[in-house]
Amino acid sequence: MSRLTRALAAAAAVTLGLTLSACGGAPAATAPAAGGSAAPVGSTAPLKVLADVKPHAELIKEAQKQGLLGDVRIELREITGDVDVNQLTQAGDIDANFFQHVPYLTDWNKQHSGTLVSVGGVHIEPLGLYSKKVAAVADTPSGAVIAIPLDATNQGRALFLLADAGLLKLDVTKDAADISQVTEKNISENPKNITFKKIDRPQLAATLDDPAIQLSVINGNYAIEAGLTPSKDAKFLEKAENNPYVNVLVTTEKLKNDARVTKLAQALTSAQIKAYIEATYKGSVLPAVQG
Repeated sequence: MSRLTRALAAAAAVTLGLTLSACGGAPAATAPAAGGSAAPVGSTAPLKVLADVKPHAELIKEAQKQGLLGDVRIELREITGDVDVNQLTQAGDIDANFFQHVPYLTDWNKQHSGTLVSVGGVHIEPLGLYSKKVAAVADTPSGAVIAIPLDATNQGRALFLLADAGLLKLDVTKDAADISQVTEKNISENPKNITFKKIDRPQLAATLDDPAIQLSVINGNYAIEAGLTPSKDAKFLEKAENNPYVNVLVTTEKLKNDARVTKLAQALTSAQIKAYIEATYKGSVLPAVQG
Protein backbone atom coordinates (compact mmCIF):
# COMPACT_ATOMS: atom_id res chain seq x y z
CA MET A 1 0.00 0.00 0.00
CA SER A 2 1.50 3.35 -1.01
CA ARG A 3 2.06 6.19 1.46
CA LEU A 4 -0.70 8.21 -0.23
CA THR A 5 -3.12 5.29 -0.09
CA ARG A 6 -2.37 4.77 3.60
CA ALA A 7 -2.81 8.48 4.29
CA LEU A 8 -6.15 8.65 2.55
CA ALA A 9 -7.36 5.42 4.11
CA ALA A 10 -6.52 6.83 7.52
CA ALA A 11 -8.29 10.05 6.62
CA ALA A 12 -11.42 8.12 5.75
CA ALA A 13 -11.30 5.96 8.86
CA VAL A 14 -10.83 8.55 11.59
CA THR A 15 -11.67 12.16 12.25
CA LEU A 16 -8.01 13.16 12.45
CA GLY A 17 -8.90 15.92 14.83
CA LEU A 18 -10.45 18.14 12.19
CA THR A 19 -13.34 20.34 13.20
CA LEU A 20 -15.66 21.96 10.72
CA SER A 21 -16.19 25.63 11.46
CA ALA A 22 -17.87 27.15 8.44
CA CYS A 23 -19.43 30.61 8.66
CA GLY A 24 -21.93 30.71 11.51
CA GLY A 25 -20.57 27.50 13.07
CA ALA A 26 -21.24 23.88 12.24
CA PRO A 27 -20.98 20.44 13.84
CA ALA A 28 -17.80 18.41 13.95
CA ALA A 29 -16.80 16.74 10.72
CA THR A 30 -14.42 14.01 9.65
CA ALA A 31 -11.62 14.42 7.16
CA PRO A 32 -12.59 14.22 3.47
CA ALA A 33 -13.48 10.76 2.26
CA ALA A 34 -10.74 8.90 0.45
CA GLY A 35 -10.97 9.38 -3.27
CA GLY A 36 -13.00 12.56 -2.89
CA SER A 37 -12.18 15.55 -5.01
CA ALA A 38 -12.09 19.29 -4.65
CA ALA A 39 -14.55 21.44 -6.53
CA PRO A 40 -13.61 22.23 -10.15
CA VAL A 41 -11.96 25.49 -11.13
CA GLY A 42 -14.51 28.27 -11.38
CA SER A 43 -16.91 26.48 -9.07
CA THR A 44 -19.21 28.41 -6.74
CA ALA A 45 -19.08 25.55 -4.24
CA PRO A 46 -17.57 26.23 -0.81
CA LEU A 47 -13.78 26.33 -0.80
CA LYS A 48 -12.45 23.54 1.44
CA VAL A 49 -9.62 24.88 3.58
CA LEU A 50 -7.56 23.18 6.30
CA ALA A 51 -5.87 25.56 8.73
CA ASP A 52 -4.04 25.55 12.05
CA VAL A 53 -6.22 26.78 14.90
CA LYS A 54 -4.06 29.78 15.85
CA PRO A 55 -3.62 32.15 14.24
CA HIS A 56 -4.45 30.77 10.79
CA ALA A 57 -8.09 29.79 11.28
CA GLU A 58 -8.65 32.90 13.38
CA LEU A 59 -7.50 35.06 10.47
CA ILE A 60 -9.85 33.34 8.04
CA LYS A 61 -12.75 33.75 10.48
CA GLU A 62 -11.89 37.43 10.89
CA ALA A 63 -11.89 37.86 7.10
CA GLN A 64 -15.35 36.28 7.04
CA LYS A 65 -16.52 38.49 9.90
CA GLN A 66 -15.36 41.65 8.13
CA GLY A 67 -17.04 40.62 4.88
CA LEU A 68 -13.76 40.50 2.97
CA LEU A 69 -14.67 37.32 1.10
CA GLY A 70 -17.71 38.65 -0.71
CA ASP A 71 -19.91 35.76 -1.84
CA VAL A 72 -17.11 33.18 -1.52
CA ARG A 73 -18.07 30.47 0.95
CA ILE A 74 -15.38 28.77 3.02
CA GLU A 75 -15.63 25.29 4.52
CA LEU A 76 -12.98 25.75 7.20
CA ARG A 77 -11.54 22.74 9.01
CA GLU A 78 -9.18 23.27 11.92
CA ILE A 79 -6.15 21.03 12.32
CA THR A 80 -5.96 19.67 15.85
CA GLY A 81 -4.45 16.24 15.17
CA ASP A 82 -1.60 14.54 13.36
CA VAL A 83 -2.44 14.60 9.66
CA ASP A 84 -0.45 15.27 6.48
CA VAL A 85 -2.45 18.25 5.27
CA ASN A 86 -0.29 18.72 2.18
CA GLN A 87 -0.94 15.13 1.14
CA LEU A 88 -4.70 15.69 1.35
CA THR A 89 -4.36 18.93 -0.62
CA GLN A 90 -2.18 17.34 -3.30
CA ALA A 91 -4.68 14.48 -3.64
CA GLY A 92 -7.53 16.93 -4.25
CA ASP A 93 -9.49 16.13 -1.10
CA ILE A 94 -8.91 19.68 0.11
CA ASP A 95 -8.81 22.84 -2.01
CA ALA A 96 -6.29 24.84 0.03
CA ASN A 97 -4.41 24.86 3.30
CA PHE A 98 -3.01 27.47 5.64
CA PHE A 99 -0.50 26.28 8.23
CA GLN A 100 3.04 26.30 6.84
CA HIS A 101 5.90 28.57 5.93
CA VAL A 102 7.69 28.69 2.59
CA PRO A 103 10.74 26.51 3.47
CA TYR A 104 8.43 23.80 4.85
CA LEU A 105 6.36 23.82 1.64
CA THR A 106 9.48 23.74 -0.51
CA ASP A 107 10.88 20.77 1.42
CA TRP A 108 7.55 18.91 1.34
CA ASN A 109 7.27 19.29 -2.43
CA LYS A 110 10.85 18.06 -2.79
CA GLN A 111 10.36 15.05 -0.53
CA HIS A 112 7.00 14.01 -2.02
CA SER A 113 7.38 15.10 -5.67
CA GLY A 114 4.61 17.55 -4.90
CA THR A 115 3.39 20.46 -7.00
CA LEU A 116 1.65 22.57 -4.36
CA VAL A 117 2.02 26.33 -4.72
CA SER A 118 1.87 29.39 -2.50
CA VAL A 119 -0.73 31.98 -3.48
CA GLY A 120 -0.06 34.55 -0.78
CA GLY A 121 2.28 35.28 2.13
CA VAL A 122 0.24 36.32 5.17
CA HIS A 123 2.19 36.41 8.42
CA ILE A 124 5.27 35.40 10.38
CA GLU A 125 5.18 33.44 13.64
CA PRO A 126 8.57 34.08 15.23
CA LEU A 127 10.22 30.92 16.55
CA GLY A 128 11.05 31.29 20.24
CA LEU A 129 13.23 29.78 22.95
CA TYR A 130 11.23 29.17 26.13
CA SER A 131 11.90 27.85 29.62
CA LYS A 132 10.32 27.59 33.05
CA LYS A 133 13.69 26.62 34.55
CA VAL A 134 16.14 29.11 33.05
CA ALA A 135 15.64 32.83 33.67
CA ALA A 136 17.68 34.06 30.70
CA VAL A 137 19.68 32.64 27.80
CA ALA A 138 22.91 33.55 29.58
CA ASP A 139 21.87 31.27 32.47
CA THR A 140 21.69 28.16 30.29
CA PRO A 141 23.59 25.51 32.24
CA SER A 142 26.40 23.38 30.86
CA GLY A 143 25.02 20.10 29.53
CA ALA A 144 21.53 21.55 29.05
CA VAL A 145 18.97 19.55 27.09
CA ILE A 146 16.99 21.63 24.60
CA ALA A 147 13.85 20.38 22.88
CA ILE A 148 13.70 21.23 19.18
CA PRO A 149 11.22 20.42 16.38
CA LEU A 150 11.35 16.94 14.88
CA ASP A 151 10.77 17.89 11.23
CA ALA A 152 13.87 18.72 9.21
CA THR A 153 12.92 22.24 8.15
CA ASN A 154 12.02 23.54 11.59
CA GLN A 155 14.91 21.62 13.14
CA GLY A 156 17.35 23.59 11.00
CA ARG A 157 15.46 26.76 11.82
CA ALA A 158 15.79 25.99 15.54
CA LEU A 159 19.55 25.54 15.23
CA PHE A 160 19.84 28.94 13.55
CA LEU A 161 17.77 30.44 16.39
CA LEU A 162 20.12 28.95 18.99
CA ALA A 163 23.10 30.26 17.02
CA ASP A 164 21.56 33.74 16.95
CA ALA A 165 21.02 33.46 20.71
CA GLY A 166 24.74 32.81 21.15
CA LEU A 167 24.43 29.26 22.45
CA LEU A 168 26.28 27.63 19.55
CA LYS A 169 27.87 28.28 16.18
CA LEU A 170 27.11 26.69 12.79
CA ASP A 171 29.38 26.13 9.81
CA VAL A 172 26.68 27.36 7.39
CA THR A 173 24.85 30.66 6.93
CA LYS A 174 21.15 31.32 6.53
CA ASP A 175 21.67 32.74 3.06
CA ALA A 176 23.61 29.76 1.74
CA ALA A 177 21.96 26.85 3.51
CA ASP A 178 19.12 24.63 2.44
CA ILE A 179 17.38 24.86 5.80
CA SER A 180 16.11 21.29 5.75
CA GLN A 181 19.68 20.01 5.36
CA VAL A 182 21.03 21.80 8.45
CA THR A 183 21.50 19.35 11.33
CA GLU A 184 23.56 18.90 14.48
CA LYS A 185 26.45 17.91 12.20
CA ASN A 186 26.68 21.58 11.18
CA ILE A 187 27.41 22.70 14.75
CA SER A 188 31.00 23.95 14.77
CA GLU A 189 31.06 25.24 18.36
CA ASN A 190 28.97 24.06 21.32
CA PRO A 191 30.63 25.60 24.40
CA LYS A 192 27.87 24.52 26.80
CA ASN A 193 27.77 20.94 25.49
CA ILE A 194 24.07 21.26 24.72
CA THR A 195 22.23 18.12 23.66
CA PHE A 196 18.93 17.98 21.83
CA LYS A 197 15.66 16.13 22.14
CA LYS A 198 13.61 16.12 18.93
CA ILE A 199 9.88 16.45 19.51
CA ASP A 200 6.89 16.74 17.18
CA ARG A 201 5.99 20.44 17.00
CA PRO A 202 2.50 20.24 18.60
CA GLN A 203 4.07 18.57 21.67
CA LEU A 204 6.91 21.03 22.24
CA ALA A 205 5.03 23.30 24.65
CA ALA A 206 4.42 20.32 26.95
CA THR A 207 8.19 19.85 27.31
CA LEU A 208 8.35 23.04 29.38
CA ASP A 209 7.17 20.91 32.31
CA ASP A 210 9.58 18.05 31.60
CA PRO A 211 12.24 18.04 34.37
CA ALA A 212 14.77 16.51 31.97
CA ILE A 213 14.54 19.43 29.51
CA GLN A 214 15.89 22.88 30.37
CA LEU A 215 14.73 24.91 27.35
CA SER A 216 12.39 24.36 24.40
CA VAL A 217 12.26 25.86 20.91
CA ILE A 218 8.57 26.33 20.09
CA ASN A 219 6.83 27.53 16.93
CA GLY A 220 4.81 30.69 17.45
CA ASN A 221 1.39 29.20 16.77
CA TYR A 222 1.89 26.36 19.24
CA ALA A 223 3.25 28.76 21.84
CA ILE A 224 0.10 30.87 21.50
CA GLU A 225 -2.14 27.80 21.72
CA ALA A 226 -0.34 26.88 24.96
CA GLY A 227 -1.20 30.25 26.48
CA LEU A 228 2.23 31.80 25.99
CA THR A 229 2.82 35.30 24.65
CA PRO A 230 5.92 34.99 22.46
CA SER A 231 6.76 38.70 22.53
CA LYS A 232 6.86 38.57 26.36
CA ASP A 233 7.54 34.98 27.39
CA ALA A 234 10.29 33.91 24.99
CA LYS A 235 13.84 34.00 26.36
CA PHE A 236 14.93 34.68 22.78
CA LEU A 237 12.71 35.40 19.78
CA GLU A 238 13.40 35.15 16.07
CA LYS A 239 13.82 38.52 14.37
CA ALA A 240 11.21 39.74 11.88
CA GLU A 241 13.68 41.46 9.54
CA ASN A 242 14.44 39.39 6.42
CA ASN A 243 12.62 36.44 7.97
CA PRO A 244 12.11 33.75 5.30
CA TYR A 245 9.50 31.83 7.30
CA VAL A 246 6.40 33.58 5.99
CA ASN A 247 3.23 31.54 6.49
CA VAL A 248 1.43 31.11 3.19
CA LEU A 249 -1.92 30.09 1.75
CA VAL A 250 -1.28 26.97 -0.32
CA THR A 251 -3.25 25.27 -3.07
CA THR A 252 -2.74 23.10 -6.15
CA GLU A 253 -1.50 24.14 -9.57
CA LYS A 254 -5.01 23.46 -10.86
CA LEU A 255 -6.65 25.87 -8.42
CA LYS A 256 -4.02 28.59 -8.12
CA ASN A 257 -6.02 30.93 -10.38
CA ASP A 258 -9.44 29.91 -9.06
CA ALA A 259 -11.48 33.01 -8.19
CA ARG A 260 -12.32 31.65 -4.72
CA VAL A 261 -8.67 31.04 -3.89
CA THR A 262 -7.72 34.47 -5.22
CA LYS A 263 -10.41 36.13 -3.11
CA LEU A 264 -9.25 34.36 0.05
CA ALA A 265 -5.61 35.26 -0.63
CA GLN A 266 -6.57 38.90 -1.19
CA ALA A 267 -8.56 38.95 2.05
CA LEU A 268 -5.76 37.44 4.14
CA THR A 269 -3.21 39.92 2.78
CA SER A 270 -5.51 42.94 3.07
CA ALA A 271 -4.88 46.05 5.15
CA GLN A 272 -7.79 45.04 7.38
CA ILE A 273 -6.24 41.68 8.31
CA LYS A 274 -2.81 43.30 8.72
CA ALA A 275 -4.36 45.69 11.24
CA TYR A 276 -6.12 42.80 12.98
CA ILE A 277 -2.85 40.87 13.32
CA GLU A 278 -1.07 43.87 14.81
CA ALA A 279 -3.88 44.68 17.25
CA THR A 280 -4.64 41.11 18.32
CA TYR A 281 -1.26 39.41 18.61
CA LYS A 282 0.85 42.43 19.65
CA GLY A 283 4.16 41.26 18.21
CA SER A 284 3.67 37.53 18.78
CA VAL A 285 2.46 37.21 15.18
CA LEU A 286 3.64 39.68 12.55
CA PRO A 287 2.13 40.65 9.19
CA ALA A 288 4.28 39.49 6.30
CA VAL A 289 4.31 43.03 4.93
CA GLN A 290 5.80 45.44 7.45
CA GLY A 291 5.20 49.19 7.63
